[in-house]
Amino acid sequence: MSQWEVINQPDMGTISLILEEGNELFAATNQAQVYSTVNQSETWHFLADTLDTHPYGADLLFKKGNVVFFTQNVGGGPFNYRCLAGFAGWGPWETLPHQTSALISMVANESLIFTLLDGISISSDLGETWTAIPEPPITGYIQLLLAANDYLYVNHGCQVFRTGDLGETWEDITGILDEEGYGDPYSCTTVLAMASHGNQLIISMYWGGGLGKLFLSDNDGATWAVLDDFPVEHNVTAIASKNSVLYAGTASSVSGLFYTVDLVNWNDFSSGLQSYDRSVGQLVPTDEYLFKTGSSVNSHRISLVDLSVDEAVGLPDVFSLHQNYPNPFNPTTTIAFSIPQTEFVTVKVYNIAGQEITTLINDELSTGNHSIQWDGSHQPSGVYFVKIESIGFVQTRKMVLLK
Repeated sequence: MSQWEVINQPDMGTISLILEEGNELFAATNQAQVYSTVNQSETWHFLADTLDTHPYGADLLFKKGNVVFFTQNVGGGPFNYRCLAGFAGWGPWETLPHQTSALISMVANESLIFTLLDGISISSDLGETWTAIPEPPITGYIQLLLAANDYLYVNHGCQVFRTGDLGETWEDITGILDEEGYGDPYSCTTVLAMASHGNQLIISMYWGGGLGKLFLSDNDGATWAVLDDFPVEHNVTAIASKNSVLYAGTASSVSGLFYTVDLVNWNDFSSGLQSYDRSVGQLVPTDEYLFKTGSSVNSHRISLVDLSVDEAVGLPDVFSLHQNYPNPFNPTTTIAFSIPQTEFVTVKVYNIAGQEITTLINDELSTGNHSIQWDGSHQPSGVYFVKIESIGFVQTRKMVLLK
């Protein structure tokens, strides 16, 4: 695997925020200027003209279609800018009509941009006008997490809500997110990151003291399962998905960065980073590189060539039955396990009374990582157990079927 390398910085300041579109990168610096690059950060150029901003701080960098938004929440304004691309290129920068507050959060789906502007507001004209939508039934600061074509996801603290009808109805989908964490003196504090990974959702919950948990949903957030196989307990501050590979970066100078192709086997890829560079602010994949911010000064990149799916999955060296996902589930769940050598393996499901419900596997399997689905459609809601047995190895996991 190649190592992380320091990337070139723009002329005015160091990179604070970064985003991508294909192989083009956009960056906002701590000197409140916006740059772009089409050669993977080898050289940077002003996106348009220079911004008439205070020479410190960048709070938002966001792109939708042919518009880039920039916000600097400093002084008495103006706060909010946008830059449009035309036949002659980008620019010039213009101030948005609404300047009473800073637009410090944006998410978008195919047709709409969502922001926080005296509540949650939407724009279908690239920020020219905004319309407020009803908010979820919570009190306090709302954070925008993710906008998909079917749902908008928001949170307040560890409460997570979704709406599929622009706020007319909201569903509390918190479920186990604020329960499956750590005991006293820790309690769930907030959501740190959320991302789509194929047809799944991945969310990072923060429990204080540098501790956190990753969760997975296969049904748009209706239910969640803990990703117990994530190798460290440090909170994950950034998640990115590219070419079926999931990347996760922590805020810890000890643990660093990891990737997985099966959500079970995680690989540390912090090679080349000093301890003070392992903390992650953003993870941004292009078609060639994964870019990282969050170091005290520098930003870094690593080639995606060495993170291919074929190379990422190593052979397991121990037997392991992984926690099923999703869990709780309705009505199907995936059961994954690893075997270090060719063995005869049985995988069975039992109810809470210890009665065998079904045999999922009763066969000789080769070395590697395996998975199988169980459909509980014909079983009542309740607690079930999946048990794997081989020569000298037995392990059981608890599963919860909720209908």
